[in-house]
Order: sequence, then structure tokens, then C-alpha cells
Amino acid sequence: MFKKKKKKEDKDKDKDEMTKKLQNLTVGQNSPKDRRPSATPPGEVNQARRRLSVMAGGVPKTHRIDGAAETVEEKSSDKSASNDVTSKVIGKTASITKTGYVPFNPNKVNQDRFCEIINFGQDENKALFGVFDGHGAKGHEVSQFVATELPQHILSQKELDENPVECITKAFLDCNAVLATSSKIDCTFSGTTAVCVYMQGKKIYSCNAGDSRAVLGKCVNGEWQAVALSRDHKPDLADEKKRILASNGRVEACKGADGNTIGPPRVWLQDQDVPGLAMTRSMGDLIAASVGVSSRPEIWEREVEADDKFIVLASDGVWEFCSNLEVISIIAKAKTAEEAAKAVVEESTKRWKKEEEVIDDITAVVCFFPTSASSSAS
Repeated sequence: MFKKKKKKEDKDKDKDEMTKKLQNLTVGQNSPKDRRPSATPPGEVNQARRRLSVMAGGVPKTHRIDGAAETVEEKSSDKSASNDVTSKVIGKTASITKTGYVPFNPNKVNQDRFCEIINFGQDENKALFGVFDGHGAKGHEVSQFVATELPQHILSQKELDENPVECITKAFLDCNAVLATSSKIDCTFSGTTAVCVYMQGKKIYSCNAGDSRAVLGKCVNGEWQAVALSRDHKPDLADEKKRILASNGRVEACKGADGNTIGPPRVWLQDQDVPGLAMTRSMGDLIAASVGVSSRPEIWEREVEADDKFIVLASDGVWEFCSNLEVISIIAKAKTAEEAAKAVVEESTKRWKKEEEVIDDITAVVCFFPTSASSSAS
């Protein structure tokens, strides 16, 4: 017997219901509207290493671990991009993504994706940049979906100019709902981070869900400073942990045979050792979402200032062993955006090789402000 096709209004109703369900599962608060990120102290490096976002031991055997490819054809290649498009809010930009290395997985897939959209919506006063770090067996599919679809969801918001924070938040939630219900991607144990910087005139809106990161580089009286534009959503953050526990989730690190903890705190179901996610916000990750992992972005606002020189967005393949200030210093020495992005990726790769037997996927997007950005952007 053939099943009747759902009418459009029924599909819309199903989507609305799923959106409400996901929103109920992912209640989180944005930072105060006028919150100003503070400069990051030198040498601040993330020592609680993530390794795999999802613990392979806690996932059914039918689900492959992060970045594992079944065929050579499935492997993603390294990519780079640069942009010379004229814009009133941004100058030269460049992006590089580099596939990581796992000894037992020669066909490893690059699960990182990025987007660069100068003149967002064909408006010279707008730009959108993003980095998306996939995890889980289908992480590369999730990150590709979000990198492609999220900008469209943001652009479709009719009140984006008047209410950017509310509109971008809705775009994240709507994109996640479509991902979960209509994308045909298995997000049970797969997801992606999403850090975006939306520029509208002199305003910078940094929108983050996960542990990818955006940082602004500024030079004051010849001294370089790193200004955090986002914070990593880790399970040991008091407000994030509170939401997970209130949703009947569990936060703890893995334990070895001797009972000692191994690695960073992770999110688990109350009575099962899944999914073991090392972040508290992401897109996808349906099992983790059932215990409070949120797709709601944390949005910080900032106005472009005369001393602001550039913004860098990067996956945690960069931030794992490099502090905010170290990355800013690397970019400051470069003569071009392409040289800057390449230098960040090369230095990150070198540090992974020194510290680990594996190398995470590494992605960096570097965006220089035009020299007149602080005075001419409207």
C-alpha cells in the first residue's frame, strides 16, 4: 500500500513542532546585549584536550568515529580561498582548511568547513564569515550542510537589519530543525560547531555554538592585543553545566581502568555512556540535544574601533595548542591575508606534531579591516 504524500501544510506543521521540540531541548541565554569581550591573557592555551568530540567507545559499532572514511572517494581535500571583492566593512580575506592525520585512518575525511561571504545579501555594508568543525561519523556532512544552509537562513530573516541578535538566533534554531528533520543526514551521534561573525556597518556580531573560536586582533600604541569574540562552550562552564544537569544529563570525564579521569569533561545521558560530547552547544547531535546540548548561539556585540586590525575565526585544531595572543601575533607578522592564514595553519600543524600522534583538522579564516573601516562604515 502506498503512503499518502503529506500536504504542504502538514509538512510545515511537522517542522514547526520539531522546531519547538528542539527549542525546548536547547534553552540557553545569550550574553548581555552590550557585553564587551575582554583581552585574553598571554599564554592561555586549552590544556584539556578534546581528541575526539564523540567517544568512539560509547557509540554503537554501526557508527564510525570522527573523520573515518569508508572509501578513498569520500575523503575531502585541503582547500583555500581568498577574496578581493570591494566592501565597506572588510578588506582582504583568506581561508585555509587542512585535513588532519590519524595513523590508523589513511583516508581520513576533513570534517571542517568554512564560509566567506563579502557583501552579504549584495550589501557592501554587510559580510558573513563562519567556521564549522564537524564531529561524529557524519560530521563532514553536517558541517557542509550548516556551512551552506545557515547563511541562507540568516539572509531570509526579514528584520535582520533591525533585530540582528534575535534574527540570527532564530536562523541557527531553524537551520538546526531542518538539519534534524529534512536533511536526510543521520545526526544521532554527529554534529558540528558553528562560529560566525556577521558584520553590519560598524557592528560586529559574533555568534557561537561549540568550541570553534573567533578572536579580534588590535594594535594599541604598537602593542598587539587579542580580544575574544566568543567563548568555548565546555561542559565544565558553570552555566552550561547547569543546563545539562537540569535536562537530566550527566557531566564527567572518562575514567581509565585505575579509576582516574582521562581528558576533558563530557556530556552523557544519565544512565548510558553516550554520547560523550566534549561541548555543550552544537548543531545536530540529537542524542546530546535530549540532555540540554544547545544549538542556540551565544551572541556578543562589538563596534569596530580605530585600533581594530583583523578578525580570525578558526576550528579548535588551531586553538588546541595556540593561545589567542599567539595566533594574533602570527597574523600580525604576515604581509598578506593569504600569508597570515597559511602561517596560522602551519604553526598549528607543527604544534600538533610535537604534542600528539594525531593531528586534528585545521581551519583558519583571516579577515583584515580596510584602513578606513572604523570611520567610513555606516
